[in-house]
Amino acid sequence: MHRINVLLAALLASPFAVSTSASAQDYYDPDTVRDIYLTFKQSNWWQLLLNNKAQKIDISADMVVDNQTYTNVGVRFRGQTSYKWLPPAHEKKSFNIRTDAFVSGQDLYGYSNLNLNNGFHDPSFMREFLAYMIARRYGIAPKCNFVRLHLNNVYWGIYVNVQQPNSDMMKEWFGKNDSNRYRGFPSVGNFGNGRCALTWLGNNVQAYRDAYEVKQGDAMDLMNLCDVLNNTPTNQLQAALRKVFSVDQFYRYAIVMNAMLQTDSYIGSGKDHFLWVHEDHNDFHMFPFDLNESLGAEGQGSPTLPIWYNTTRTDKPAFTKTLQFPDWRARYVAHYRHLVEETFSWTQFNAILTKYRALISKDVARDTKKIYTTADFDTNVTSRVWGLGGRNGRYVWIPGIKEMIEPREKYLKGLPEMNAPRPTLSALAHSPTQPTNKDTVWVRVTTTTNTSKVTLFSRSKGSFVGSTMYDDGQHHDGKAGDWTWGASIAALPYGTPVDYYTMAATSTNVVRFLPANAELTAAAYRVDWPHGTSPIDLNEFVAKNNSGIQDEKQQYEDWLELYNASSQAVSVAGMYLTDDMTNATKWKIPTGYSIPAYGQLLIWCDEDGGQGPLHANFKLAAGGEEIGLFATDGQTLLDTFAFGQQEADIATGRLADGGAQWVTFPVPTPSTLNDLTACGSRAFSALDYTRHRISMTVTGLPKIGTTITLACGGGPASGAGLLYMAGVPAYLDIGPCVFLLNPLVMAGPFLLPFDAQGKVNAPLGLPNDPGLDGFRLWMQVLSIDSKGLTASNGTETLICK
Repeated sequence: MHRINVLLAALLASPFAVSTSASAQDYYDPDTVRDIYLTFKQSNWWQLLLNNKAQKIDISADMVVDNQTYTNVGVRFRGQTSYKWLPPAHEKKSFNIRTDAFVSGQDLYGYSNLNLNNGFHDPSFMREFLAYMIARRYGIAPKCNFVRLHLNNVYWGIYVNVQQPNSDMMKEWFGKNDSNRYRGFPSVGNFGNGRCALTWLGNNVQAYRDAYEVKQGDAMDLMNLCDVLNNTPTNQLQAALRKVFSVDQFYRYAIVMNAMLQTDSYIGSGKDHFLWVHEDHNDFHMFPFDLNESLGAEGQGSPTLPIWYNTTRTDKPAFTKTLQFPDWRARYVAHYRHLVEETFSWTQFNAILTKYRALISKDVARDTKKIYTTADFDTNVTSRVWGLGGRNGRYVWIPGIKEMIEPREKYLKGLPEMNAPRPTLSALAHSPTQPTNKDTVWVRVTTTTNTSKVTLFSRSKGSFVGSTMYDDGQHHDGKAGDWTWGASIAALPYGTPVDYYTMAATSTNVVRFLPANAELTAAAYRVDWPHGTSPIDLNEFVAKNNSGIQDEKQQYEDWLELYNASSQAVSVAGMYLTDDMTNATKWKIPTGYSIPAYGQLLIWCDEDGGQGPLHANFKLAAGGEEIGLFATDGQTLLDTFAFGQQEADIATGRLADGGAQWVTFPVPTPSTLNDLTACGSRAFSALDYTRHRISMTVTGLPKIGTTITLACGGGPASGAGLLYMAGVPAYLDIGPCVFLLNPLVMAGPFLLPFDAQGKVNAPLGLPNDPGLDGFRLWMQVLSIDSKGLTASNGTETLICK
């Protein structure tokens, strides 16, 4: 502590200057409005965009976001109605930006395909944003926020920024991204007669390729789904359909479309939905896209739209074929009731609108390209406006959002289906909490006394299967008749993941689920492996290597590093590495490999074993996954690490080689120690580096008697930060931010004044004190900004003579 106080005293005497840049954020953070600057070098760039629209051909531009330049991104106009019916004089087109169109692997905060929507149907700019927010509460749906767009230094205004429904989005939801996807929108012809609404089009697969947009796959599985749905005998349909289609997810999608009056979807037009096949369970999931016509945006839609709208039409077989079964019909109503009870009130919607209108109102006011007026933006939350909302370029009355929500709320809450007495479930749990391959798992749940039946739904692979739960005192359910119910799940092999949820029903078949969103938020456990000990650890990896080290073929490939924490060489031959924790023996380390004492072994993760013996048969998923190291028996787990979204050329690794704490490094250290071993400084961040809204670096050689510079950016403009120092790091997630210093051995704070750009430079003079030689100084800055408590990344400085 004495040495820290010596350093802090030196900093107190230091003057200040300004430098450095802002830290990264989640690109789709709804509370952040970013600026996107596009610079086109072509003199006729606008005409090129017009010419290329029909063929969806990109033109190149340089893009700047958060002071970072992305060269040669691909830009084109996007949209159907929002482009076709926008009068030629209006320049507020919708845009698609592909960061990797001309530069392979280039992305923006992990995303490579950006959709900027112009709000064609919506003077309030809020409808599409609201619809996606609600959709994500109850099912799979893209993220959405707002951005400010600038074209060749001209402000083009506020845009609704919608996540592309691609494999990266699927990875975020389900941890897997290598599966088939189809958009319910015809690639050839029109969408009449339910062509892209899961109707049977015959046994020629080309008919399905024409009726849908094939994003990935050959449409054979899509044709099979339509065959099962439409042609299976009724008495066999439920068993057959649940193997290929998530009815539960479809209902949660459909009730949001219905509640939000988004009839340009499966429930109305029969299009503009996505279908994705779950890689683990092989069943299709439907989710929304293109939600810009919700809540009467086209001047259409009734607040009294029935909850059974179009459910008996033969060109909507996902309704007609499933709702004929009483248990599935009860499921549909239960999900709708949950949405109405939890979300559908003007009070809740108004709170969301108030918050996010305030976020963009000034940007809308100065937007000279917008389709509607600023007065329309202000008025349309509560009242109708006369605007360009219709098809064929016609003007219509676009109702106020409040004018739609309040009567819809009243209508929905007055329906008998929403007021039927229903059970309540609580205290859902399983035991043992970490089962082995020998353990039967018992699931318990408690219900209210109006319950007549409880069902446990569970799966490890494939569809959920229902089993009866009992309140008889014989099924780990406590005492008979105490309204606690029990059922078992059989023992399963090591590593098997299990999802489960429960459903309680009254005698009149009114049901409720726990968890409330059933399959979407099902409870889960994984059958544990036997755990072993070894000096060999997973130590560091890069899951998106765009410009770091190259392999033997001069290719930038993902890699991971093993570390030997012992004082003797250790053989790793015959150990296993995997990125699929249900397949412990996915890749075997070849014969003849050992790691020297305190040494490393680098393994390329590129699915290219032909390039060398240390090329694994899997890649690391930049969207996040789990990696494991198993002993030579193929079942004893030695080490494992689960990670989230990764950025290009950023390493995730142990702060100290072989240590317990994992962090992220802006400068990877492949085949070398993570630890500082020589005089210098390094920066490190929390595993989710976006938790740090302030960036901090230390420059200069930290020799005693010299000066180093502490530089921060991304702080509150003209605000202040508090610098803390410690002799030991830590990792404390305190909610708003991650604290990286040990508070028990910490000194400070020292006040750092940020300038108008949120930046500060602090020269730190190191005293000419020999006692500082070899001392490790850990630093971090805390502050308060518009979002609350925030913290910088951490830095480590090794001081020398």
